[in-house]
Amino acid sequence: MAMSKRTRLLLITLMISLVMLVISFLLSDVGITGNVILISIFIVAFPQLVYTYTEYKDIKEMEERFPYFLRDLTESIRSGMPLHKAIIMAGKVDYGKLSKEVKKMAYQLTWGVSVIKVLEQAEKRLSSSPLISKNIRIVIETYKAGGNIDRTLDSIANAILTIQETENERKSTLNQYVTAMYAITYIFIGIIVGINRLLVPIFSSSAGLSGGPIGTIVGNPCEQCVYTPGIECSPCYMYFSICKLLGTASETIGCYYTGLFFSMIVVQSICGGLVAGQISEGSIKAGIKHSMILLASSSGIFMILVRLGLLGG
Repeated sequence: MAMSKRTRLLLITLMISLVMLVISFLLSDVGITGNVILISIFIVAFPQLVYTYTEYKDIKEMEERFPYFLRDLTESIRSGMPLHKAIIMAGKVDYGKLSKEVKKMAYQLTWGVSVIKVLEQAEKRLSSSPLISKNIRIVIETYKAGGNIDRTLDSIANAILTIQETENERKSTLNQYVTAMYAITYIFIGIIVGINRLLVPIFSSSAGLSGGPIGTIVGNPCEQCVYTPGIECSPCYMYFSICKLLGTASETIGCYYTGLFFSMIVVQSICGGLVAGQISEGSIKAGIKHSMILLASSSGIFMILVRLGLLGG
């Protein structure tokens, strides 16, 4: 069976990750293995997220152009063309991402395939878009029933345009909440800076106290993992990798909080972006774009703050 591009991409990234994991296991270093597991998750997940968002954008563009395709069919039918010739004529028009599907239908019709079969195959190919597939089904049933296909096409086009206008109004109204999600993430970074500047120096000075309750509570939780490796130290190894990337010494308590804060920023950026997509466009997939923007910007800000000495230490 022929594999889709997405499946091939998944298999390639899985193979790369598997090779990396096997090499890390052969090295028998728990720290390296922990880091490789995290890198492998990123290698597999990131391309899939990008592919998912690309597919989502393509579908949205097809949905935006679909009513114009229907209107062109309506005009051709009203001028005296049968439906199959109207589709062949539409194959010469540019509908953006939808053009590929329209041209495919036009080629099939020129080869003598029936209109019903062509539309049914298009409905299956575009099943990832409920809006397009359901309306193609309406066209098929109207054509089978011998109704006024031009009126049906015109009504569908008008209905889709009305829905799209309503969605655009909703999106513009909710943009303030998307802005709020960005503001929350950046304010969160400011709170982290305040915590780091106020509490980490206190923790660093008290961590060395022996026998005192403060030293017992706020000591470096990853101190043991610096000298004694173990599978239970996997989170600490992730923090050590972050510290190495940011130029912070692994044995200090500042490394623990730098790694912890950076991990929190990553989680906040990803989740905040997904929520922003759900709010603005009603789809988690739309939030992938916001997650990438937030993750890139917040990570960059975090690294700059570490270089300036406002974080870490």
